[in-house]
Amino acid sequence: MSDMAFNAVLNDVDTFSYNQCVLLLARLTQALQSWTSKDSSDDLFYSKSNIAHLERGIKALNEGKGVEHELIEVD
Repeated sequence: MSDMAFNAVLNDVDTFSYNQCVLLLARLTQALQSWTSKDSSDDLFYSKSNIAHLERGIKALNEGKGVEHELIEVD
């Protein structure tokens, strides 16, 4: 968000009544809580297939089959 757009939002909020501010805060709180409290079942890191992949990797490392390489850059 640009500075101009952010200032425009602040100007709009400045004209809100007390009740409108309370309602906005309640809605933002609800949105942020649902956004940040993801269930681990929604997290692909904890999916069954990824856990199996990680376990195969751990087993390979423990058996001395690990291959060291440089960091791989992801775009």
